[in-house]
Amino acid sequence: MIRIFVGTSTNGEDSVAEKTLAYSLRKHCSQNLEIVFMRNDATYMGSFNSSSWATPFTNLRWTIPEYCNFSGRAIYMDVDQLNLRDISELHGIDLEGKPFGAREGKFCVMVLDCEKMQSILDPVSTIKKHPNYGVSIYNKIRSLAHHIDPRWNCLDGEDRPASDIWHLHFTSMPSQPWRPGWFKGEPRPHKRPDLVSLWERYRDEALGEST
Repeated sequence: MIRIFVGTSTNGEDSVAEKTLAYSLRKHCSQNLEIVFMRNDATYMGSFNSSSWATPFTNLRWTIPEYCNFSGRAIYMDVDQLNLRDISELHGIDLEGKPFGAREGKFCVMVLDCEKMQSILDPVSTIKKHPNYGVSIYNKIRSLAHHIDPRWNCLDGEDRPASDIWHLHFTSMPSQPWRPGWFKGEPRPHKRPDLVSLWERYRDEALGEST
């Protein structure tokens, strides 16, 4: 069983994105998945001080090792993504002794060795009180990462054809196809209409499967 944790909104603003991402992960994966949607609500991984967060789920990712009792591996990803390749390949990647793997400088897709992360992260009870926790540990965490292939966290397609994207991240909030309600900025068209069409196809398949 592969454990995947997805940072998402509290009040359902990203529900369509959640269903689309989960569908895409299961569509391509050769193993069973446990997908946990992480919300800042009154649960173990909620009740955080989010006063300076950029998203509704900014610091939730740091709860994962403790939630997993510091055992085994887990994958974290933001909700604004679409999987296009068997995620078990990322889960089983050689971390070369590092405590986690991520694209260089980016923590929106991570493979975590939960046991090794125990000595790096503060207890969740402490993290909940500090809205800038992720910022404060950024340099420390960054230096400990094993760098994964950037195709596992392809930012808005970059210059790659869809066939060369393993895991797509709609990182530009104004142009996310589902228009999350918590984002209050001015929406704009995505620079890659082909990727929007791809996401819409997966969305339609996901919603059709759930009816």
